[in-house]
Order: sequence, then C-alpha cells, then structure tokens
Amino acid sequence: MADENSYFADPARIQGGVRQIDQISSIAREMMRDFVNEVNLTRDWPGTSDSFAKEVVPQEHKERESTSDTGQALADAVVSVADGTTANLKNILTTQGGNLDAIHESSGRGNTTGGRH
Repeated sequence: MADENSYFADPARIQGGVRQIDQISSIAREMMRDFVNEVNLTRDWPGTSDSFAKEVVPQEHKERESTSDTGQALADAVVSVADGTTANLKNILTTQGGNLDAIHESSGRGNTTGGRH
C-alpha cells in the first residue's frame, strides 16, 4: 500500500488505457470520414445556379467545413491524449527500471559475507 511519500503506477493498466484511447481515436476518425462522405452526398440539394442555391450554398459549405474541422480537432485531441499517456508510461517504466537497478546494485554492495543486514 502506498503511503503519502510514494508513487504507485501500474504500467499494464496504463497500457490498457492507451489501447482503449487508440481505439476511441480510430472510431472518431471513422465517424468523421463517414460524416463527410454522407454530407457530401447532400451538398447539391439546394441546387447549383438559381437564387436559392446562391443564398444557401455558401452557408452550407461553411457549416460543413466547420463541422468537419471540429470533428478532426476532436479526433486529434484524443490522439494527443494517447500520445501523452504513452510518453508518461515510458517515463514511468524508465523510472521504475532505474529504481529497481539501483536497489539491486545497493543490495549487492558491501555485503561480502553473504549475510543480511
């Protein structure tokens, strides 16, 4: 059990979380790709050259682009969370490895009799 002066991390659980975040980001990208494909099927619904089209198409295009950009930004943010968590996991593993190495080194020093202290 960790006390107030210690830090505990479970690398296996963190890695599991990273895999889940990666899956979420893949799903988010798929959703955006599907959204763009579906919306593109309706882009000509107001027409192309009459007065209604001239009035509606620029706003529809702006809204479609804005929505796509927002979705892409969301997917990118999820990827960034996964990347940051992976970087933290590497740091944790490096720190744990260094600490374990130091413990093993210090347990072997000065102990020439084979006894325990």
